[in-house]
Amino acid sequence: MNAAPCPVHVVVATAVFSADGIAAMAEALPRAASIDWIPIPYASGEGVTDLSDDARSLLAGAHVLLGFAEQFPDLETVAPQLCWLHQGGAGYEKVDVDALSRHGIGFVSAAGAGATGIAEFVALAMLSLARRASDYYRAQQDRQWQRFPSAELAGRRLTVVGAGEIGSRVCRLGAALGLEVTCVRLHPELGAPDGASRVIGPESFDSILPVSDVMVLAAPLTDQTNLLLGGAEMASLPTGALIVNVARAGLIDHGALREALTAGRLGGAWLDVLPEEPLPPDSGLWDAPGLSISTHNAVAMDSYPVNLGRQCARAVADWIEGRPIAHTVLDVPPVPSGLAASIAAHSRRSAAAH
Repeated sequence: MNAAPCPVHVVVATAVFSADGIAAMAEALPRAASIDWIPIPYASGEGVTDLSDDARSLLAGAHVLLGFAEQFPDLETVAPQLCWLHQGGAGYEKVDVDALSRHGIGFVSAAGAGATGIAEFVALAMLSLARRASDYYRAQQDRQWQRFPSAELAGRRLTVVGAGEIGSRVCRLGAALGLEVTCVRLHPELGAPDGASRVIGPESFDSILPVSDVMVLAAPLTDQTNLLLGGAEMASLPTGALIVNVARAGLIDHGALREALTAGRLGGAWLDVLPEEPLPPDSGLWDAPGLSISTHNAVAMDSYPVNLGRQCARAVADWIEGRPIAHTVLDVPPVPSGLAASIAAHSRRSAAAH
């Protein structure tokens, strides 16, 4: 006797996953849910225009979509049964959230899926800048036996901008490295994350600049955080200060950053997010002194699709059971009554079969 088809249809529409990752997610999903995979490459947020007939058929029956909303500008048309979308990344500034809201489509962020790895990447960046790792690498490439004076991180003052999944973990790692940690968060009344000895609100940001030996940006890009670090702010940082940005490029005035590095006012900076991606070969950032560039790679780790799949699977289970879904941006509608009846019937059949 064939098993009854699962009533909840989950479609993963991103090439972030491998076949093994899809299999792991399938195991984590509740019994009432099935999964299909359309490995769509991510191309700088461009809309997908060449969907195959098979892909369109899968999307037409999807109740939950895991992918990048900005790639589906006509989502309500290609996925008419869609109840909610689980974004493939934590950020969603390129997503037309208002359009999703108008069509009653819920929206969930992937915040936290890559947070531990990104926080580890921040620790790598801070240590590399403080101990001049890039200089050692260049000396090795030139076969030169050189030594470079550097300073330890312990005892320095770290300011972490943002207290989300990433910022909170950076606070803990910073404290573990012996840094004195201050966290800047939108709602300081919520208290300091573990590891931070002090918490302040955005209105006090300028006051913390003169005592920020290391500045880590882990905040979303909003009207309030756009160009958070401009020329005046960088001039207020202590001489030799270090900057690490793993959030969004719009938080920094990159022209001012290059000037501050060239003038020797900053000790170094690490950018994982750039004003243009890919960064053009003629960009002046490539040869800015003391600047390390990674290609939006902090989240590129083997564990990310596994974490993302498990996160989405938990969200699907919470949705079916009527529990709140973590990292909800747009309210996820309840399971439609017809689908709920199918889920209940499937559960009864599954229980009887076992």
